Parts: sequence; C-alpha cells; structure tokens
Amino acid sequence: MDRFGNKLVFVGNMGAGKSTAIRAISDTEPVSTDMPMSEAVAGGKTTTTVALDYSSVELEGGELLHLYGVPGQRYLDFMWPMVCEGAIGIIAMVKAGDVEPVDEIASLLREFARLAPEASFVVGVSHADLTPGFELVRFRDALAQRGFNLPVLKVDAREPLQVDFLIKALLSCRHAGSQLLAEA
Repeated sequence: MDRFGNKLVFVGNMGAGKSTAIRAISDTEPVSTDMPMSEAVAGGKTTTTVALDYSSVELEGGELLHLYGVPGQRYLDFMWPMVCEGAIGIIAMVKAGDVEPVDEIASLLREFARLAPEASFVVGVSHADLTPGFELVRFRDALAQRGFNLPVLKVDAREPLQVDFLIKALLSCRHAGSQLLAEA
C-alpha cells in the first residue's frame, strides 16, 4: 500500500463541521488553509477552508489514517478530484439546519461517488441539536429513497468520541465491502 493508502476525505457544504471533526480526532495539529471570511455567517463561523485540511490519526495496529477535508464551496471544487484520488472512504457532513439537507447531501454523494468510485461512504449530520424538528430517521429514509443506503449518524463534530464512531462506522462498511450504490 502506498504511503497515503488509508485516506479518508471529509466533504460537505461550508459550515457542516469538516475542519472541526478533523481537529477533534487528529493526533497532531492539522494543516489547515482556513481563511477569514469578510463577514460571519449564521452560527458565528468566521473562517472557511480554501484548499484543504490535512492530518492523521494512528490506528490500533500502528497504521496511519490520513484525514483530508475539502472546501465546500463549489467554486473550489477543482480540489476535489486531486484530494479524493485513492480515498478508501468519504465522510459526507451535512448541517441539519441547511435549507434542503437531503438534496444537498444527495448531490454531494453522487459527485463524490463519481470521484472516488472505490470508496465507502457514511453521512454525519451536524447541528441536529440546534435544529428543532430535525428527524434523523426521516432524513435517512429520504436518502434511501434516492438510492443511498448507507450509515447516517448524528454527530457533534467537536466531540472526538462521536467523530471516532463515525469513522468506525465507515471502516466497518469498508471491511464489509460496502460501497455507495445509487443511480446518478
């Protein structure tokens, strides 16, 4: 296996928690390309990733798991193919309070399934605790109706144990041989 053979990529719209999740579980301070935004957005977010985040975490057997986060803005999507090359897993983060979270994540899942066809997928739903009326089961079922049968979990991206559980769900799917199967 090459030196970046255990690569996971965090994807999602701006503010979904990609950089926060990587920081939460990293063994070292992540390399980050966060830049200040001209004005804060809802929730107080004042920076955004403009290229990528990178860090690693050591697995139980001593192997490194390389963690990448790509920018969520579509005008920076030229980074996506380069970062996704060779990825074994894609962690799609979605903010529960987004206007159309099912449509947004379904679009991203289709795009990243094309970019990383050998990868396994999992969806992490952030900010669910701040979104009254959000129902995880209804969200998961809506994705399944679109052909995306994959683990969908609520996650507080600031909490290492929750991010670790999300990654373990992805790696379990990978071990079982599950890949994203959906109509594009």
